[in-house]
Amino acid sequence: MGYNKGMRAVGVFWLILLAAWAFGQSMVRSVQLQGVSVASPEVVGAPMQSLVGSAPSAEAIQSALKQVEAWYHQRGYTLARVVDYSLNESGVLTVQVAEGVIESIEVQGNKRTRTEVLRRLIGVRPGEVYNEERLQRVRQRLGRFPFLRDAKLGAEPGEQVGTANLLLQVEEEQSLDFAVAAGYSSEQGFVGYAELVETNVAGLGHRARLQWQREQARNPYTGEYEALRPSYAISYEAPRALPGAFNFGIELYDRSPFYPVFYADLDTLRRYERRVGVTAYIGLDWRELFELRLRYRSDRVDYNDAPDTMISPGLRTANRGRFDALGVQVVYDTREGRFPRQGLYATVLAERALSGDFRFTRVLGEARYYIPLQGESALALRGVAGVGSDGTPLSELFWIGGYDLLRGYAQDEYRGNRMVAGSVEYQFPVMEAVQAAVFVDAGAVWNSGAELSSVPVRFGAGAGLRFASPIGLIRLDLAYGKRGFVYLSLAGAY
Repeated sequence: MGYNKGMRAVGVFWLILLAAWAFGQSMVRSVQLQGVSVASPEVVGAPMQSLVGSAPSAEAIQSALKQVEAWYHQRGYTLARVVDYSLNESGVLTVQVAEGVIESIEVQGNKRTRTEVLRRLIGVRPGEVYNEERLQRVRQRLGRFPFLRDAKLGAEPGEQVGTANLLLQVEEEQSLDFAVAAGYSSEQGFVGYAELVETNVAGLGHRARLQWQREQARNPYTGEYEALRPSYAISYEAPRALPGAFNFGIELYDRSPFYPVFYADLDTLRRYERRVGVTAYIGLDWRELFELRLRYRSDRVDYNDAPDTMISPGLRTANRGRFDALGVQVVYDTREGRFPRQGLYATVLAERALSGDFRFTRVLGEARYYIPLQGESALALRGVAGVGSDGTPLSELFWIGGYDLLRGYAQDEYRGNRMVAGSVEYQFPVMEAVQAAVFVDAGAVWNSGAELSSVPVRFGAGAGLRFASPIGLIRLDLAYGKRGFVYLSLAGAY
């Protein structure tokens, strides 16, 4: 009997050892993630750390793995999956992740635009991890290129597990367009406006613009119209043309303020401003939505043609000269399509004149916000504000009134080194590529030192039509503010 008790005790002892050994084999002592590149394995594998020091059930492990996948999906990595896991004798839980690496990028439907250009405009390269949030931002950016009528960007399963192929299908738009509004008389010659735009130069996706304008001004003494000197401008912009995501643009000009309008209301001083110079920038696309630009501007300005009734000889001399200015601009854009119904466009430009005859600093900001409504309609909100330093010359002041800011007033009727303006516009389609709109504008402009309570806020209201074209919107607006106005203009930006 003593022997049986001894054997029973030995058996219990070995059962305890076997249970302890078995428990030790199923205990998780550490976790290792493989195939992780978008963040550190410690960050991605944080949900797995709760398993360390325990002997989890299969259900507990599966729950933790689902949390790992959820971490990816919440950040836009919608193709990421946990494809395998194992627990070895040392208690190391190894988790294999397939993040959804992009194997290749295929482009279809392009006839003129070069395939390598479209791949560069996408900005995503093979070997990167598929991210739906980033791809949505790329779609928005592609939708703003005027030489593409439609662009569809999607993903297909790759040859290897956990990989994907991108497919871009495009429908191209006519890229060359010409706008003109001109007249001729034997006494005054040609008067009008002309613009030639190519938005896809040589299939590179670059934009070239040539502008010409010749206007008339009413002589304040005789009451007769006289032709002003013709204006010229040529510009060239190249998105993502430099290594990485860098853009550049340059504009050369010899002109009075370029108003893309087809009407005459010229009795303002700024019509006589003459500007000769060059503007250039280099920009960097960041996260598909932001663009950071470093700008340079060199201008020579005069008001030599302005009649003495509009500007005194002393003021004319004080505002004649040249300057070189450096600026920094930030652009944020989530709009999509010719007639955006949603999204935000915002930009801020800060400039400082560093050499020449003038020293000034100016900051100008603008925001446009689109709220989608029923029936393809939208509410468009716009706000513009500017601040200039004391001593800012006439050419760099803020001017409001006219087709762009504060409709219902004469072009550039008011000026100052402080400005706030805005509009609310209800837009709705009436036929393909044509929109109608009703709007209310408001604005105020003043000089530093003025009492804000004494600054008048002016209002205008009206209705109009917008016609889509490859070079921008052609706008016809009827507005009433100080009095009734009809504006027919070519807006370069949507």
